[in-house]
Amino acid sequence: MWIAALRAHKVPNRKMSKSTLAGCVVLVVVALLGLHARAQTRIPSMMTNPQGMLALHEQSYGHSVTWVELADGKVLLSGGGEFRVSKDGGLTWSEPFHGKDEKGSPVAAEALVRLSGKAVGMVASQRPTASPNSSELMFRRSDDDGRTWSSFVVINPKGPAAFMLQDVLLRTHSGRIILPVFLIIGQGGDFAWHLEEQPFVGGFVNGNFVSVDAHFYDPHFGASYVFFSDDDGKSWQRNRDGELFILLKDGGLVESTFEPSVTEVSPGKLLMLMRTRVGRYFQAWSQNNGETWTRPQPTQLAGTQAPAQVRTIKDTGHLLCVFTQQSSEEVRRGFMRTRLTSAISRTGGRLWEHFQNVESLHEATHVAPGPIEIVRPEEAYSIREKGAREADPKYVAPLPIGYGRWSYPSVLILKDRVLISYTYSWVDETGAENVKNGSRLKVLPLTWFYGGRAPYDNDMLKRLSQPPRP
Repeated sequence: MWIAALRAHKVPNRKMSKSTLAGCVVLVVVALLGLHARAQTRIPSMMTNPQGMLALHEQSYGHSVTWVELADGKVLLSGGGEFRVSKDGGLTWSEPFHGKDEKGSPVAAEALVRLSGKAVGMVASQRPTASPNSSELMFRRSDDDGRTWSSFVVINPKGPAAFMLQDVLLRTHSGRIILPVFLIIGQGGDFAWHLEEQPFVGGFVNGNFVSVDAHFYDPHFGASYVFFSDDDGKSWQRNRDGELFILLKDGGLVESTFEPSVTEVSPGKLLMLMRTRVGRYFQAWSQNNGETWTRPQPTQLAGTQAPAQVRTIKDTGHLLCVFTQQSSEEVRRGFMRTRLTSAISRTGGRLWEHFQNVESLHEATHVAPGPIEIVRPEEAYSIREKGAREADPKYVAPLPIGYGRWSYPSVLILKDRVLISYTYSWVDETGAENVKNGSRLKVLPLTWFYGGRAPYDNDMLKRLSQPPRP
């Protein structure tokens, strides 16, 4: 920039006067000071091939976004208690409007799905009591593209509370609606989700302590399961074989799963991805349209304490996963939810390729997963009158100005593009979190996820999938 300032200040081709030289010096100093000021507050995030992005929208929806492609090709989005419509595949959006229930009261959707015909279904939650473990899921139907909604059906009238990640309703090839959910059991802590007397993990940005906590000391246990409906949401059943959690040791140590997302790999065959605390996303399979599931097993996808979304690309059968990718080393250094990544599977979820960063503080687009174990940031400090805990100094270093967190993706695949909404915030030099309206929506061509090429198959994987020849 300062070079451009000098070039813009043209002088005749002769010896520079003292006044002219002084003016150039002033220009350089002012430019450098301005550059320094911007560097202190800039957002140093990056993405793979930003030139390929079709549109970027700053939002105020947090992780409440869900969407559905309507019968006429429009996209209906719900977020922050309001609805919007796009007629051009997410490039532009209508003014917001409020959907109304049968009494004329506004409603909000946490997940949307196409029903038979032109109808749309939605699920939202309510808390019958003040307990953090209390949650009812309600299903409603709209026949006018989200303007008005029917009275609700309670999906889980009996049994434990059911919680859900946003944007996870799925309609399978048979017409069955799948709703992946999770339960939480256990006593609360001093902040409901934080074990009493335990420290808060974080680091220092320009000398200011910044929390990077993400339920690292949550005292609750979680397990995943599904509800399904074969009559467009009028009635619901649970999967037959119970809740899914991790068996770290056969017949012994167990670990939680949270915030599942499900896609249909082939007719009747479903894949579930689950958030965990052990440095990997875990997966489970159903061969009977969600009625029973395999026990959760680790994937190759590195990440901890953040959800993933998985979708099927209809034209190719490939799978798309958008997830918070983090190595164990990065987590220990305090980098939590600092790389939102996409990956493609051309093997029905058995192997993932084509890693691309949707938003990241890191240049690397793919990191190897570490050991299957609980991993937390090394720096942790108590806000009580307690002594400080020990920390391994090799993982302790200042966090950068502009440290950001992006996670909780919502994903919609259209014919030639993908819409991704996700939480978005960053920290300035004072330690303040600049929320930047809370979330971002990026519209990306389908080719972006394949490194700029049209979707294609991997011949090597095809050969490896065949039985060996004699």
